[in-house]
Order: sequence, then structure tokens, then C-alpha cells
Amino acid sequence: MTDPMPTGVLQGRATCRAELRRVLCGLSPLAGAEAVFDTPPPDVLLADTHFADWPLDDPAVLTSLAHWLRPPGRRLRLIGVDFAAVAQNHARFARWRRDWTHRIEVLTPVDGALAPGLRLLLAGPVAAQWLDAPDWRLRLVTQALQVAVLREKCADFLQRCEPAWPVTTLGL
Repeated sequence: MTDPMPTGVLQGRATCRAELRRVLCGLSPLAGAEAVFDTPPPDVLLADTHFADWPLDDPAVLTSLAHWLRPPGRRLRLIGVDFAAVAQNHARFARWRRDWTHRIEVLTPVDGALAPGLRLLLAGPVAAQWLDAPDWRLRLVTQALQVAVLREKCADFLQRCEPAWPVTTLGL
């Protein structure tokens, strides 16, 4: 990472959203955006029930994600439960996703519940894990071993997920 990330627990709605925005915009720094990674990660995972607290509709985030997704081999994964809420709360993101569906994998747990502790962002050597929504607490992790443990928990959980939120609905 080019700039030392704050680690530990952040608190407050504005602080948590700003840090998520900083990490997402830092995937591919454009004019005015701060570089977060020395080398952009090939895979980014976002997991939440309905993504209501995420800055997914932010134009700078969408521009950064689009720029980051352009090189071959990159993939954005979304694991969620209520994608109708995502489409309603983040209409700009829902429209943007249509152009990138070939690089975005959207999944939902087969049992309909997100595993405890897996409300997070994983991007290369960085993890941002929501601790609780009512108190707006976000734990930032940059220690390799802790990020690897979270990545392994996600990999195990992905085995119990299925595709969700189709871009188009086919019908007769």
C-alpha cells in the first residue's frame, strides 16, 4: 500500500463511509483520488445484507471501480441477501453494473443469511469489516494474517452461495 491505512476501529457514520469510499476510490486512483494500493488487487469482495450503508452510488466510486475493472482478470464479487433493496437504494450502481456484468459476480447465501462477521470489504491486503450498524463501527485490518483469516472465512462461505440479482429478467 502506498499510504499507511489507519487500522483499528473507526466510529461514526461519516467516518466509516468516508473510509469505505477511500478504499474503493483507491482501487484505481484517478485525478484527485488518493492511491491506496501499490498494486491494484485482482479481486474485490463486498459482503453485506443490503449494502444500505455503502457509498455505492458515489460517482467517484463508480468511476474508480470501472477504471479498476478494465484490465483483464479483475473481478468484483458481491455477496448479499436483499438485492431488491440494493437496486432501490443504489439505482446509479444498479445501472452501472449492467455494463460490467461480465466482471461482476453477484451471489446470495442458499440459506438466506449472511454468516456472522462477513459484512465486509476485502481488497488485496486490506479488509474493512462492519462490527455493528447501529453504532457505526468499522474495523480496518491491514495485518496479512488477519486479512488471510477473513479471506478464508469468505472462501468457505462462498461454497454455500448461489448466483443472484440477474441483470435482466427473462420471462414468457
